[in-house]
Amino acid sequence: MSPLPSLLQIVELVVAAVVLAVVLISIRLLVRRIERHYPDASKLYYFITSIVVITAIAIAAYRYGLVDLLVGSLTAIGAMGVVLGLGLVPWVSDVYAGLMLMLNPHIKIGTEVEIAGKRGRIILITLTTTRIAGDDCIIIVPNRKFRDEIVVIYGTKPSERTFL
Repeated sequence: MSPLPSLLQIVELVVAAVVLAVVLISIRLLVRRIERHYPDASKLYYFITSIVVITAIAIAAYRYGLVDLLVGSLTAIGAMGVVLGLGLVPWVSDVYAGLMLMLNPHIKIGTEVEIAGKRGRIILITLTTTRIAGDDCIIIVPNRKFRDEIVVIYGTKPSERTFL
């Protein structure tokens, strides 16, 4: 089968366009008559026109095989969205926890903390990680650990101590 449209398909398309134009003009004339008695009838025109145009597009899509293409494309896009969404879960979790850390008044740069058995002073808080200076080392902790594990904050008064 040739990729170029046949003469019959072109004629079919032209006839469909003419029929659509005649239907839309007829609807407009009918609505103008109705508007004389009911001024809000113009809303009806836009509603009916929308239905007619959507129906014409759906028929053309079905007739020329675009429905299969559309369904296949939407399926592929949906699958990619699921894969991308599952891949981004840890990152989004870190960003959310990072925002909560930045808003927490008890945790700031210079605060001494203990998390997962490691103790040190916070030297940097970013959206995805927090850097803690330990004994002769720097510990990089994903922010979600602050949300998922018990964090001990040192150097605060007992009434201000917080467990995250």
